Amino acid sequence: MIDSPLAKKMGIEKESEIIKALDFDVEFLAEIGFDPLKDIDSITIAAPGGGDMEKGLIIVLGKFKADKLVAKVNEEAKNNKDKVKIHKAGDKTIFEVKEFIQNQQVPIFYMIASNSTILASTQKEYLEKAFANSGSKLVNKDFSALVEKLDPDLAISMVAVSSAFPSKAIPEPYKAIIEGIVSIIGGIGVDKDVTLKINVFTKDEDSSKKLKETFDQGMAQALGFLGLMAAQQKEITPVLEFVKSMKTSSKEKMMSLEGKLPGKMIEDAILGSK
Repeated sequence: MIDSPLAKKMGIEKESEIIKALDFDVEFLAEIGFDPLKDIDSITIAAPGGGDMEKGLIIVLGKFKADKLVAKVNEEAKNNKDKVKIHKAGDKTIFEVKEFIQNQQVPIFYMIASNSTILASTQKEYLEKAFANSGSKLVNKDFSALVEKLDPDLAISMVAVSSAFPSKAIPEPYKAIIEGIVSIIGGIGVDKDVTLKINVFTKDEDSSKKLKETFDQGMAQALGFLGLMAAQQKEITPVLEFVKSMKTSSKEKMMSLEGKLPGKMIEDAILGSK
């Protein structure tokens, strides 16, 4: 995303500005030898769905100096016992951290698994299980297979399998439609423009057609609502245009959704039109 033509046009490719905007502690980063803009390859946020959403797992892959990170967190645990606690999991250490993120409501558990993998979760037991499962490998095989098919050029990707859907929370009119979904894969790309592409795989062709009809109806309602808002707030216009650009199609057991927001519109909205 940072290397994209759109980012360069807007002048946000400058690392010092991004580090400042994200409010990173520059001295701390230098001490542990870590550059978040160069050393992180990917961040995966996974959850089992249903009623177990609190067991989410975050997998950060990249290039880390694990020894320096562990030493620094151990130091913090000695100096701030109320905020950092240490737990042992075999030969690995799990750090329980409070108030690391602004407005953090519950402790987050971290494991620096290796020089290439950091794991995080709100559940210590779930973290231990994840590490026992080879660290960056996910338990659900169908989910893992879809993750491997993701386009590496996408800035933000998403995958979902039907087994993770909270069926009890789905309103009755939409339950049959949701139950017809097998999996969802897609994401957002950033180049000269911002693009969206989502593919929804269904159990049969009829499910795909019904899903398209339902989505088109929802889009029509959203456009009406956004149109009224944009008339009063010009800042909403890019969102309105993005939704306008979205097109759906249905073929056999798949419904596709595509949309594009021109980079020029984003530049004008943020930097101001000339």
